[in-house]
Amino acid sequence: MKFTRKLLSVVLSIAVLAGLGAAIFLPAGSVAAASDARRGTPGGWGGSSSAGNGSATGAALTPLSDAEAEALQYAILEEYGAFNLYTAVNAQFGSTIPFSYIVRSEQQHINALVRQAQKYGVEVPENPGLTNPPVFASLTEACQAGVDAEIADAALYDELKLVTTHADLLQVYDRLQKASLESHLPAFQLCD
Repeated sequence: MKFTRKLLSVVLSIAVLAGLGAAIFLPAGSVAAASDARRGTPGGWGGSSSAGNGSATGAALTPLSDAEAEALQYAILEEYGAFNLYTAVNAQFGSTIPFSYIVRSEQQHINALVRQAQKYGVEVPENPGLTNPPVFASLTEACQAGVDAEIADAALYDELKLVTTHADLLQVYDRLQKASLESHLPAFQLCD
């Protein structure tokens, strides 16, 4: 009975993940910069942020500030890290749920961020891979690593939003953070 309940929970988490994955990658609306006194504060991602207006067609994109470009690159690197971790778990334990599904979702997260970088002419960092892939004593230990990674990802997006003024980037960050908290994290909390 307990196994059936866990299996049902994992299947439902995967269904939610698939739905969120589709929602994450819908086209963004207009590009607009908004000022916010909290953004770019000390301890955040950077200094001052640029404000301006973009157009709904993207014909006149407002360039990213240096802090926004740096934050976007860091987001890509963070998603590479999660992708690499979950790939390593699949390599160690074989293709296992929820890692096999979430690694695909992480690739979609990377793709969404890379599209933003390309749109704004920001250099896309290379995936550094894992120099020393982790070896887990058990699947339960690997699942805890997934929990920790998703909590860190969600916290990162809170930091990135502090220096981001472009509405389209904020929308992508919100969607990726929501996927981490509402889909990936619960799936890892239920797995073992």
